[in-house]
Amino acid sequence: MNDFTSAARKTVVEGIKTLHYKRGDALFPKWAMEHEDEPLEAWTIFLRLRVGLMPTDIKVFYFLDEKSASDFQKRYFVGREIESDLFTPDEIQKKLRFVREVIDGAFPIGVAAGDAEVPLAYDVLASCGIYDKEYGPVSKAVLNFIGKDRFYDLKERFGENWEAVAIYEYCWANFPHSSAAFVAASYKYHHYITGNDFSAGYHWRDLEVLVHDVEREAKKAIETREKAGKGGSKASAKSRELRQLAIMAAIEDVVKRNPDISALGESAIAQLAVAKATETDSKLWRQGKGQVLEYLGEIRRGEAGSDLQARYKAVFSTEPLKRFQEK
Repeated sequence: MNDFTSAARKTVVEGIKTLHYKRGDALFPKWAMEHEDEPLEAWTIFLRLRVGLMPTDIKVFYFLDEKSASDFQKRYFVGREIESDLFTPDEIQKKLRFVREVIDGAFPIGVAAGDAEVPLAYDVLASCGIYDKEYGPVSKAVLNFIGKDRFYDLKERFGENWEAVAIYEYCWANFPHSSAAFVAASYKYHHYITGNDFSAGYHWRDLEVLVHDVEREAKKAIETREKAGKGGSKASAKSRELRQLAIMAAIEDVVKRNPDISALGESAIAQLAVAKATETDSKLWRQGKGQVLEYLGEIRRGEAGSDLQARYKAVFSTEPLKRFQEK
């Protein structure tokens, strides 16, 4: 059963940097100067974290003594997976008070739920020439596309939100619908025109995935696993083939040295043969000893090739050895 209370994404330390300041330094942290003990030194540690496949995030931690800073740096080394949000009980209480102030305010708003000013959508569209400047008016390309009649019609119907419709129509006709530009335009359209928060939120999340290359990285990881799996399968098949050849050669050698041993049967001979094969090539037999009878079954049935099957029959003939036949 899934544990829905556990973190769904791994948080991994990707970088850590420590800065040491002395009182009087230009960058000596202001919070330290307001401290009751009036410390002469302060350490600031920047921890770069990646949550799942999302972009890296920076968390800042402050210390008033070198040992605490050093211990922290040793504890959160690059590559370490973090299971908590790195909040102390005091910090959790402070953040909880802030959350409650927001919730209990006259106009409750979401906390840490996207970007209230939607700069991501604007940035994406601006980079595609949708705006004349970074946050300027709609570009002439969009205006020329919709034409004067459509421009006046949109302004009359949607007022100041006419731009969201114009941009949506322009991107719908000029860009692939899986492009970040179209997704950004779709977000603005639903946010400002339809008022469909569900659709707007869906497009916003999709935009984050596209812009931050989350999907590309995920596909790359999947392709890497698939290649590794194929490579591993080929290597495994080759090792199996080599062990089949080796066990057959060892069986032939054991029987050649003592022909009467054939009467003991396949299982007993296999045990003697695998011991000899391991002495000859221990590296090859680090794995597969428990599959020897399976290998022999494949050889006996011809699945390992007709040559090995013929060699098997020569050793384990269905006819009883002459010395055991009744005279």
